[in-house]
Amino acid sequence: MNRKDYKSLIDRIEPDKGLEERIMRGMKQHQRQTTRRNRWGMVGVSMAVMLGLALVISIILDREEIPVATYNPQMQGIEENTPPTAKVDHDPVTIPKIELPDDSNVKADMIGLVVYKGNIYTQTGTQITPETAKQLRGDKLGRSKSGITEWSSSDDYTELASTIGEMDIFSVKGYDTDFRIMSYMEHEGEVYAELYEHLNGITVTKGEDIIGKLNLMGNMTSVKWQDFDSWNMGENKLRELADDAAVQSFVEALNEAKPVAEDVLLDQGIYETGSGEQKFLYIQLQEGTEVQLRLFKGGQYVRYANAPVFFQLEADAFTTLWDLMVE
Repeated sequence: MNRKDYKSLIDRIEPDKGLEERIMRGMKQHQRQTTRRNRWGMVGVSMAVMLGLALVISIILDREEIPVATYNPQMQGIEENTPPTAKVDHDPVTIPKIELPDDSNVKADMIGLVVYKGNIYTQTGTQITPETAKQLRGDKLGRSKSGITEWSSSDDYTELASTIGEMDIFSVKGYDTDFRIMSYMEHEGEVYAELYEHLNGITVTKGEDIIGKLNLMGNMTSVKWQDFDSWNMGENKLRELADDAAVQSFVEALNEAKPVAEDVLLDQGIYETGSGEQKFLYIQLQEGTEVQLRLFKGGQYVRYANAPVFFQLEADAFTTLWDLMVE
């Protein structure tokens, strides 16, 4: 497939649920898969969330030499804003920094994003209720500016430029602003808030490099799950998972898990597995946020949010939890 074919593929994409996976697979395998995903947020934002990585793909069209995520056995530390980590016995995965478009004619379906301190923060897989947003709202960092559209050039990506319009941007109590920030607005007594995370321009040596930032350890209050069919049909049939010991072991194993670049698993057809091979985990934290993880039985993989990296867990910890998720 040449550059012109890629652009034609992007232009044909219509915004709908589960777009992220079909985009990547269209580039790699020239086919699509229909999925759905539930999101909470202010009107007009939820659809943008589901558009996944279309913005990144459009950028890559103009920079074809930049991979989505690649193995880098020579990497000794972590790229900007991330301290070096201990040596591990497997290759790290480098997630390149999102490059800004340099052509005002670039057309892309936009995801929810905010530019802060020169980095792009995108909407994430952690949900937050209005009540929790009030409690976790930290220091005001500024006010986002509207103006980034599918035709924007790099000149438009100035500090606090966004696709979400004008909203106050805050830090999130308990989280480093290098990782997570929050948009917040109150209107006629209603609170609208959304979390944004910086998950690009880093090198991942193990699960803790991303999962550890979510503050799961020692903060989990309840865990629910749903199967693929329920998630795919938007039925939201959540079931309680009461085995705290199994969940604890699972999270510990996840922090130590091996990272695998997304494009490697896309080539292997990871999203083509049967519906019985995928489940979703929802972890409620003491602070009130809810973390969503996607589990793949084949290979014992876990994925968080839109970060183009999967984590491969030790088999016993994964299988023990998986086997508990039954009707």
